[in-house]
Amino acid sequence: NFPSRDLVWPCMAFYGLRVLGIPKAPSRDQLPGPLSCTQRCAAEAAHGGQLQMPGSAAQKPLVRQVASACCSWGRRTPVQPRHWSQHAVTSATLRTLGGCSGSLGQRAASFSSGTASSSKPLWRGVRSTSFSDSLVFKDGKDSTFPVFQLLDQEGKLRDGTSLPFSMEQGVEMMKLMIRSTAYDDVLMTMQRQGRISFYCTNYGEEATSVGSAAALNDKDMVWPQYRELGMFLWRGLTAQEIADQNIGNEGDRSKGRNLQVHYCMLEKNIQTVHAVLGTHVPQAPGAGYAYKIDKEDRVSVAYFGDGAASEGDALTALNFASVYGAQTLFICRNNGYSISTGVEDQYGGDGIAARGPAFGIPSIRVDGNDLIAVYVATKEARKRCVEEKTPILLELMTYRVGDHTTSDDSSAYRKESKEEVKALREVGPIPRWRKYLQSQGAWDAEQEKAIYDASKAEMIEAIKKGEAKKKPPLREMFTDVYTELPWHLEEQAAYAEQHCREYPEDYNMGKFRGLDAPAPAPDPKKWASAPRRTPPPPSGPTEETTMVQAINDALSIALAADKRTVLFGEDVAFGGVFRCSVGLRDKFGPERVLNAPVAEQAIAGFAVGLSVTGYKAIAEMQFADYIFPAFDQIVNEIAKYRYRNAGGGAGNITFRSPCSAVGHGSMYHSQSPESYFAHCPGLKIVIPRGPRQAKGLLLAAIRDPDPVLFFEPKVLYRAKFEGPDGQVPVGDYELPIGQAEVVREGTDVTLVGWGSQVGRLQAAADRALKEGISCEVIDLQTIVPWDVDTVEASVKKTGRLIVSHEAPSTNGFGAEISSKIQERCFLHLEAPIQRVCGFDTHFPYAWEEFYVPSPARVLAAIKASVKY
Repeated sequence: NFPSRDLVWPCMAFYGLRVLGIPKAPSRDQLPGPLSCTQRCAAEAAHGGQLQMPGSAAQKPLVRQVASACCSWGRRTPVQPRHWSQHAVTSATLRTLGGCSGSLGQRAASFSSGTASSSKPLWRGVRSTSFSDSLVFKDGKDSTFPVFQLLDQEGKLRDGTSLPFSMEQGVEMMKLMIRSTAYDDVLMTMQRQGRISFYCTNYGEEATSVGSAAALNDKDMVWPQYRELGMFLWRGLTAQEIADQNIGNEGDRSKGRNLQVHYCMLEKNIQTVHAVLGTHVPQAPGAGYAYKIDKEDRVSVAYFGDGAASEGDALTALNFASVYGAQTLFICRNNGYSISTGVEDQYGGDGIAARGPAFGIPSIRVDGNDLIAVYVATKEARKRCVEEKTPILLELMTYRVGDHTTSDDSSAYRKESKEEVKALREVGPIPRWRKYLQSQGAWDAEQEKAIYDASKAEMIEAIKKGEAKKKPPLREMFTDVYTELPWHLEEQAAYAEQHCREYPEDYNMGKFRGLDAPAPAPDPKKWASAPRRTPPPPSGPTEETTMVQAINDALSIALAADKRTVLFGEDVAFGGVFRCSVGLRDKFGPERVLNAPVAEQAIAGFAVGLSVTGYKAIAEMQFADYIFPAFDQIVNEIAKYRYRNAGGGAGNITFRSPCSAVGHGSMYHSQSPESYFAHCPGLKIVIPRGPRQAKGLLLAAIRDPDPVLFFEPKVLYRAKFEGPDGQVPVGDYELPIGQAEVVREGTDVTLVGWGSQVGRLQAAADRALKEGISCEVIDLQTIVPWDVDTVEASVKKTGRLIVSHEAPSTNGFGAEISSKIQERCFLHLEAPIQRVCGFDTHFPYAWEEFYVPSPARVLAAIKASVKY
C-alpha cells in the first residue's frame, strides 16, 4: 500500500516483505527450535493453524503483510514461537484497514462481513476484546482531564469542601511560601551583585512544592528537579545551608561541587537536585519497586517539569513503574515553559496527565496554584500508591512568573503580555492562600510583612557568614570519586597540592582551607596500583566448566548470599539470550529476577533507585552495542552520584554486558566500548578472559561498593579452556579488581591485553617462541583502575611493549597504557611502544578476520619490535 516514493524504516521483523510479494514460507512444524520474528510471522501468516486465510491466492500476501505488521514487537532474535492471536482472523479484521485508497481498501471491501469477539483480550498486552468493522483512529481528543480544584481564585472553598489540615498547619505552609519568596529575592540580588554566579527562582510555583511536600511522609524518598525550594524548606533545609550551597564553601553538604540551587538532604530522604533534565525520573521507580517488595509504607517521588516530560527518560520511567507496580509518584509541574520553549512547542497532546493512562497509570490534573488541591491530590495519590501497588501521575498546572534563571530574560519570548503576567501573578498560590487565611482571621498584612522581613534578614546574614567561610580543602576535589582513592587519583592529588604551592600567584590560595600550610607529605604506598585489600585465594574443589556456567554460578551465589540483590534486564527471566541466567528466576523468584522492558536508559536508572535503598543491582545490557542509550545514566548519573552527594547515594551497581567479536556479529553485535567509559571518572571496568576469572571477578564486582561495568567477551561463553583457566572453584570466591595477571612469563617483549584478546596474544607468543622470541603476556583484567605497576615491572625487564585490543586504535585504552608506560619507562625502552588494535572503521561483517587483531598481526608487531 505504500507508494515506492514513501520512505520505510524497517525493524528486523520486516525483512521478509518484498516489493513483488512474500516468498512462500515453511510451515510451523518445519521450523526447528526458536523462530526469528520473520520466520514466525511468515509461518503463521502462510498456513492454517489458528490463522485462517480468507480469499483467493492473490489475496494471501495481504494477510501475510498484516500478520508481519502485528509481529513488529520483535526487536531481537532468536525468540520462542508464540501465537500472535488466539482467535481467527476474519475479513472483519482486515476491514479495520478498509476505507483507505488503493488496493488494500478494495481487497478488504471484497471480503464477506463478519465479526469476532471474546471476553478475553484478543492479544497479550492489550485490552481489546472485540473486532470492529469501523475504521477509527484514536487521537485522545474525545476525552480530556478536568482540573481538580478546591479553592477558587478568590480564595473561597468549593461547597462541601473542608480544610484537610489544621489551620495551624495552613499558616505554617503560608509562612514557608513567604520564606521561599524572601529567599528568592535575596539570592537573586546576590547574583546580580556578582556574589553568586547563578540562581533559579520559584516565583508563582510555591504551592506545588509546599503542598505536595506537606502531604508526604518524611520517610518518602524525593528526587527533586530545581524548583522545589518549598519542599526542601518543609523538610528542614536552613537559610545557612542554602547560602553555603549557593556560595560553594566548606559548609556546603556537597563540598562545593555542585552548581547553585543543587541542594541535597540525604538524611531527610532527598536526593541531590539533578542538573541534567529528566535523568532522575527513571531512578525513582527503582526505589519505588524496592519499597513494594519490602512491603514498606513508603513511596518514591519524582518532581519534574513539562520540559523534562519530553525526555525519553520520563516516558521510560512511566513504563517501568507501571510494569513493576513501583510505589512511585510522578509529580509534574506544568508551568507553561521550558526556558523559552512554550508548551505549544513542547508536546502535541493533552498535557502530561494524558500520558498516564497509556501506561496504565492512574493520573490526575490539579490546579497547582491551589494549595489545598495539591495537598489533597498528593495525599490521596500516596495512599493509593501504597495500598494498590501502583504508580500515580499528578500534573500540577501553574505558571512560571519569574525568568527561567538569572541567565534568562523571559520578556524576550513570553507569549503573555505584561498585563497578563501581572494578572497571573495575582491569582498565584500566595495571593489565593492569603485571601483564604484572611477570610478566616488567621492572617494579616502586618504578620506577612514581619515574616518576609525576618526571612530576608536571615538570608542576608547567612550569606555574610557563608562568604566568610573558606572553600573546601584541595584534596576534596579528588575524594568521593570512588569509595577509596585509586592510585592514579592519589598521584594526581599529590601533584595538585605541590604544583599550586610552586605557583601560588596563579591561584586563589587564601580562599581554600589548608593551602596556607606546606603540602601534605606524599605516601608512596598509596601510589601503588595493587589493590589495597585482596580477597583470600580460591580454594576447594574445582570443575571444568564454560564461561556461561561460571557466570550463572556467580549470579546464583550472589543472589543466595544477599536477599537484597536483584537481577534484571532484557530477557533475563527466561535465561537471557546467551542463557547466563537460566534457572535463576525459578530459584530466587520473580521479584528478584526480572525481565525489563526494552529501554536501556531506564534499566540503568532503575538500578540507581534500587541502589539508594540499599539493594545490590545487577543489570544486564543484552549486548554492549546496545548500552549507549544508557550512556547518559551511566556517565552523568551513576558515575557522578557519590561525588555530587559527597559520599552518599548510589553504588553497588553492576552492569553485565556481552561484548567484542563473535565471528558473525557485524557492527551492532561486536563492539568493544570500554574506552568510552574509561574516560569517565567514577566507574570501574572489568573484562575477564575465561571461566575462572569470570566467576571470581563477577562476584567481586557485585560486592564492590563502586559501580562496575562487567564486559563479557561473548565468543568465550562456550569456548573450551584447557588448563587452570577452565578449572573453576565450585564455591564462593573473589578475584581482586584492579590487579593484572602475568599469564605467561618472558624476557624479550611484553604483550598486554584483556578479554578474548589474551588468547590471541598467547597464540602469537607461541609462534614467536618458535622463532626464538620470548614474550611475557599480561592480562590486564581491569581497565579502570588498571594495574600500572605490573605492566611497568614487565616492561623494565623486557624493554618492549605491545598493547592489543579489539576496539579501534584511535583513543582506545591502549593509548592511555602507552602514554603512562612511556612516562615511567622511557629510559628502559628498546623500541617504540606499539598498538595492535581494531582499525578505525566500524566493525565489518565480511572482513572480520582482517579487522580483529589476529595472532599474525601481533606476531608481525613482535618481530618489528625486536628488530628495531
